Amino acid sequence: MKTQFLVSLLAGVLILASCEEGANDSMKSVRGNAAMRIVLVDDPAAYDAVLIDVVGLEYKHELDSIEDEDLEDEEGNSEDQEESESHWVTVEIEPMVFDLLELNNGNEALLADIDIPEGELKEVRLILGANNHLVVDGDTVELKVPSGNSSGLKIKIDADIEEGKEYKLVLDFDASRSIVKAGNSGKYNLKPVIHATLLALDEEDEYGAIEGMIWPDTVSSVVYVIHDEDSVSTIPEETGYFLIELLEEGDYEIVAVPEENSGFNVTTMSGVNVMSGVVSDIDTLTLEHQ
Repeated sequence: MKTQFLVSLLAGVLILASCEEGANDSMKSVRGNAAMRIVLVDDPAAYDAVLIDVVGLEYKHELDSIEDEDLEDEEGNSEDQEESESHWVTVEIEPMVFDLLELNNGNEALLADIDIPEGELKEVRLILGANNHLVVDGDTVELKVPSGNSSGLKIKIDADIEEGKEYKLVLDFDASRSIVKAGNSGKYNLKPVIHATLLALDEEDEYGAIEGMIWPDTVSSVVYVIHDEDSVSTIPEETGYFLIELLEEGDYEIVAVPEENSGFNVTTMSGVNVMSGVVSDIDTLTLEHQ
């Protein structure tokens, strides 16, 4: 009799536990995933090379609040369940040294291709190693990084991630604003300025682009496109070709700044219209002789 009683008691406990687990499972909201590609591009600077050692990548994710109207209390009344959680997630990447000056005119470096739960993408943390260098006038010098080796470089996002969508997170490393010369010592510090743009791939057509040629192509130059008080820049390829993407609709001014002592003046083109989903081709912008 005692054995039968223990068996019955154990069975009851297992059934009760199973019921409780089922109830808990029913209270959990099933969350879906989205796909996200993380890429690195550059808003360039007039150096020979900017070598950045990327060794780690993390993102901070926050689950949305849940309101589950299907839940009922013991008296049959509906209940709302709220859940909020924010945490850092480590992304597996291959550590690599990137030359930022190669990541413009449509070129980009893939850092990671991941699945991410729906919710809110709060920020991204880029972690740098110790192998950061600047090549200027043929000389390679070390880039000192005040932070980034330990705490990482935090980039605010604050954008919603929806289940089933495909996203592209573009990290634009502004090399021209990130490199600071330390007095007359010949040393340089890296104080990164990074802009982030999260694109839903089915919404990429919300942005436009400008492409064209700078002539003569034998003159090194920096091309700026300016809208209101915002500007984006690139360095043309050896052929003179340039491409600047992720531009909002509006009229832009294009400014080509040739290198010093080139014998050419700064040249501008105004009223270049950018439309969503369209690459505006300005054909050729010819530098003016001094």
